[in-house]
Amino acid sequence: MYKLLFDSDALIKISKAELIKIVVECFDVLITEEVYDETVKEGKKWFHPDADEIERLVKEGKIKILREEYYKRRKKPKQSFGLGETSVFQAYKKGNFVVTDDLSFLSYITKENIKNISPTHLLIILVKKGKLKKDEAYFYLEKLRPLIRDEVYELAKNDIKGE
Repeated sequence: MYKLLFDSDALIKISKAELIKIVVECFDVLITEEVYDETVKEGKKWFHPDADEIERLVKEGKIKILREEYYKRRKKPKQSFGLGETSVFQAYKKGNFVVTDDLSFLSYITKENIKNISPTHLLIILVKKGKLKKDEAYFYLEKLRPLIRDEVYELAKNDIKGE
């Protein structure tokens, strides 16, 4: 089973699109303490319903939090990022995939040879693994549409079709 290490933005997007329930059943989902703080603690301050969903999945053990002592002493990125992205960079280890769609972070981790995927790639993977039917993938893609760039939407739509 793939281990997916999420940054805050990607975790919030799949939660808002209601895709998180399927993702946690099909993959090992990992987050750092900083990502938890950004998505749950900060999200609850602003009454974001996705914060409650993420917190529930953490309590159920479907999302695992990597403790700071696990990664804090590791190398930091040479470029400046938010706390969540920095902690994800530090927590990454071989065998994991970083899930992000932050363009500058994505560009940086790609140069650092860190395996990564976007929230829309998750849909395509789920279709290819037979965990989602194409019509279900389109449903979730439409939910993601307001949260992703138009070109990413079009590419994902074509990939789901198999073009």
